Amino acid sequence: MEGLKKIQRPETLLSLAYDRIKGLLVSGQLHFDEIYSANQFAEMLGVSRTPVREALLQLAAEGLLIPVQGRGFKIKGFSEKEIKDFFEARLMIETYVIARLVKGIGGEDVKALQTSLKQMAQSAEKGDMCAFLEADKAFHMNLVRRYTNRLLESIMENIRNLISILGQRALSSSGRIEEVLREHQAIVEAVKARDANKAAKAMSHHLNRSEQTIIETL
Repeated sequence: MEGLKKIQRPETLLSLAYDRIKGLLVSGQLHFDEIYSANQFAEMLGVSRTPVREALLQLAAEGLLIPVQGRGFKIKGFSEKEIKDFFEARLMIETYVIARLVKGIGGEDVKALQTSLKQMAQSAEKGDMCAFLEADKAFHMNLVRRYTNRLLESIMENIRNLISILGQRALSSSGRIEEVLREHQAIVEAVKARDANKAAKAMSHHLNRSEQTIIETL
């Protein structure tokens, strides 16, 4: 849990504790087989136990954590059906968005995708999977935000947070990191060519492979 800074502003302890813990959660820095206590996070953040426990309860209410009686909280495990549901929603949103968007996409949009892909490759070389997952999220959200539909964006943010929790485990599969980079490159090439059909197919292939890999790690 490197880079976790102590909270400075007491008036927003709950919101800051929530943001910090959720950031660790969705970036893959917390582990499925560990139980985390409010006292543990309170000590790391340099705050009292109360706002941290409230933050943990909020994350549990959102379905990201589950309480372990008398011990603390652990990451929620997801069933195969839940994972399939997540990816079905992603598939509908992301293939729709990219097909509708690609014809009018500009150079700055392509550059943003290329930047995220470059960051993914650099993070992979360094073995920094947290940074890899953040760049991967940015890659996908670049397109959804560019479509300027706030409701779709909100849905995708929630789905991406859930998928990011499982991402680190999926990337541990042999050769998957390199495969993800190739899949993202194929998406970029289709976008650059402004080929809506090819772009939608490239996105669909990537999401289907991601779903398959995550299910295989259950």
